Amino acid sequence: MNYLILNRSPLTTRRYREWIGEGHRIVLVTDAARALSADDSVRTEQLAAFEETVVLVDYHDSVAVEREALRLHAEFGFDEIIALSEFDLLRAARLRDLLGLAGQSEESALAFRDKLVMKDLLREAGVPLAPYAPAPDVTSLIRFTQQHGFPIVVKPRRGGGSMGVEILHDENELWDYATRTTELGTDDGAPLLVEAHVEHELFHIDGLVVDGHIQLIWPSTQGTTTCLGMLDGQMLHSTMLDADDPRLDDLRKLTTTTLETLPTPTTTIFHAEIFGTPHGLLFNEIACRMAGGRIEEQIRLGFGVHLPELYIRALAGNTLPEIPELPLRTGGLALFPPRPGLLRAVPGECSIPGVTGLKVAAQAGTRLGTAHTSVENFASALVVGASRAEAVRTIEELRVWIEAETVIEPLPPEDIEV
Repeated sequence: MNYLILNRSPLTTRRYREWIGEGHRIVLVTDAARALSADDSVRTEQLAAFEETVVLVDYHDSVAVEREALRLHAEFGFDEIIALSEFDLLRAARLRDLLGLAGQSEESALAFRDKLVMKDLLREAGVPLAPYAPAPDVTSLIRFTQQHGFPIVVKPRRGGGSMGVEILHDENELWDYATRTTELGTDDGAPLLVEAHVEHELFHIDGLVVDGHIQLIWPSTQGTTTCLGMLDGQMLHSTMLDADDPRLDDLRKLTTTTLETLPTPTTTIFHAEIFGTPHGLLFNEIACRMAGGRIEEQIRLGFGVHLPELYIRALAGNTLPEIPELPLRTGGLALFPPRPGLLRAVPGECSIPGVTGLKVAAQAGTRLGTAHTSVENFASALVVGASRAEAVRTIEELRVWIEAETVIEPLPPEDIEV
């Protein structure tokens, strides 16, 4: 088999050759910014795993990816295109359709990538959702507030990492947002969605489908923390639910219904989000890719399996290891976003029991701005416990320790990076 891989992730975490196996030709088109090691010897070893590698500086939104994919297909005759990043799913699907290859089609990818398409399909199937509407222009926003009131949430239909998501609380904020968002005043319109804001606890449900059968599906909760709170400098945490949590079955059933409703690929990773509200569960969105923010490590801590590895092994027709039905332990994570200022002191080695994988992404002396995505952080860690309650206690102890060990000196307002 001949594989084309579109890649944005560090190759240290994506061992494609090992996962696919020998006896296949694997060609890589990759982003230059994050994928390759800065160490020349490590970089050489990474690239040696592939028959050919194309490294693109302008990978993110350049047609150079499609141009190189078509050129390479003429030489290798690909049987499959593999893409793990949410920003490559539609790109890979369109290439498959163009080349007549098996795998996720553009129709399927669009249903998981475009929130309006997704929600329309789910609404038709009776899946409970918060009120929503397309928002191509400012009059659409005004009409929505007349029907549903404030606050409202406006978000890109094909965004990621909470980029571009805003909560508007009144008419003044609406007009301020519309003035800043010039696409709302054009004939072509803005690729936006508006939703009624609901008070909620956010659950994320992560798992794996192989040959049309769910092999792993497990909910976690962010508790009182939110993705948008990260953009305001507030810690985000997540812990897996216990096996006897009374909310477990309903969350899994609603996610399963969604997978059955949408044109789900026969083999895929998935990451769903569900709002727990005082009036019941409301489905938010689902993606057919691995979640960010160290969630894949959280699931690995809990189940002892690595979802991206299982997914690619399954695509290559390899036998998978046994996947536990229940978590072996409770995995959790905590992300600490930057806040504007000069970072004077950073956390050192952490000795809190249950804390593992502490990463500090900034050095003392770094000028910090605000987070631009819901996974941007200057420090993060994983936690493990025998129960969710234990993991939550560990995260709280970690939060207190991080705050005590971190010193961020305020900057003059004119020097703040936003």
